[in-house]
Amino acid sequence: MEDSQLLKILDASPVDGMKLLQILYGEPVRLAAAQRLNNEADIWVCVQDTFSDFYLQRNRFDPSKGSLRGYLVTISTRKAIRQWRENQRQWLASQASPAEADDIGAWERREQVNQALARLPELDARILRFKYYEGCSAREIAARLDMKYERVRKRLQRALKKLMQQMEL
Repeated sequence: MEDSQLLKILDASPVDGMKLLQILYGEPVRLAAAQRLNNEADIWVCVQDTFSDFYLQRNRFDPSKGSLRGYLVTISTRKAIRQWRENQRQWLASQASPAEADDIGAWERREQVNQALARLPELDARILRFKYYEGCSAREIAARLDMKYERVRKRLQRALKKLMQQMEL
């Protein structure tokens, strides 16, 4: 079925069009999300969000620029990347959160994060502390450290990856 036919069905009967869209492109969209996420619930949410976002903003799709399949896979990939980053942020925040007085496991995890941070280059550790301990955005970190925004974003990404490798996750 051609993309133009599918879009006409979607406009004429949204319920039937969405079912057909999910039948035709559900698996490629799911695979795109699964390449970046390892939690089935996150994958499912990413797939559902991809289809609902496409439906709500389907007028943005331009068939002359590419296929509907590629467009949906791109949406799914970007959503999965955002979710993965959010999962990493939440994980690091939970590891770095203050421990309860009687929660030895939380204290040990916090100590493990602090030791891993100490093994990173000083600039990387500072960037991670600004981001996850103080809640600064990449732009705020760039201003504080007198660095370019893009450089901070890249170092933040690499530093988080290094930290996780240090902690063997």
